[in-house]
Amino acid sequence: MTTPALRSSTSTARTARTPVGVLRQTLRLTRTEFTLFYRYRMALYIAALPVVFLLPLSALPPGEVLPGVDARAVSIARFFALAAMTVGVMHVSNVYAARREQLVLKRFRVSGVAPAALFGATTLSVLGVVAAQSAAVVAFLGVAGTLPADPVLLALSVLLVTVVMSLLGVFVARFARNAESAQMLSMVPFLLLLAVSGFIVPVEMLPDPVAAVFRLLPMLPAVELAQSAYVGYDLFGGVEGAHRAAGADLWLAAVPSLLVLAAWVVVAALLTRLFQWDPRGAR
Repeated sequence: MTTPALRSSTSTARTARTPVGVLRQTLRLTRTEFTLFYRYRMALYIAALPVVFLLPLSALPPGEVLPGVDARAVSIARFFALAAMTVGVMHVSNVYAARREQLVLKRFRVSGVAPAALFGATTLSVLGVVAAQSAAVVAFLGVAGTLPADPVLLALSVLLVTVVMSLLGVFVARFARNAESAQMLSMVPFLLLLAVSGFIVPVEMLPDPVAAVFRLLPMLPAVELAQSAYVGYDLFGGVEGAHRAAGADLWLAAVPSLLVLAAWVVVAALLTRLFQWDPRGAR
């Protein structure tokens, strides 16, 4: 005969909740992230900010910078990395500082949500926004008659740089006291990354040692990947001396830049371990 205690323990075991895996947590939180993104006015402002870059990027007069390659297509191809940097660094640092101040992140951690799920969901939401922006730019260039020569390589470059910038945004939030200070603080890496992207000073005008250092940072490799993938030329050493490349030749030329971005993914992921979950100044 089964005792009441045994029946109770059996019932408890049957009704015990199965722990939710990190992947399922990430997917659930990603849906929430998208919902909150479009309800958060500052997030919409940051998402619209990269459009400002299109004005100077598309201001070049029509003409070929390389045989069969419009100068504006090469210039506008910088947009993909700039959009990922803007949304990743500025938006992520802002929301993480705000959620930490409101103890939202601490409640997530206490309830058993893994840091990887939180960071992964935020990164996926940023990737969705950047992908939508990128698709709009591709459509814009497509109307002008220019489509990506290697869309897979272009998509991979957008993916890698978005992951790097989103995780760096988490790291930046570690030093912000609240959302307002995060907005100001994020301008420092934003301007630094913009400066080393070749947007302010073209790479061709930089001394070779400086250009070599810039290519070890995440922005310039991402820009050159997008440009090369879009126009089908090996632009990893600059426009001067570039030659047409396609298929395996283009991917082989892209290997150094891909390795740099992959290394930065690892570095940025390690930096997230330094994130402070308690509000700044809390004891």
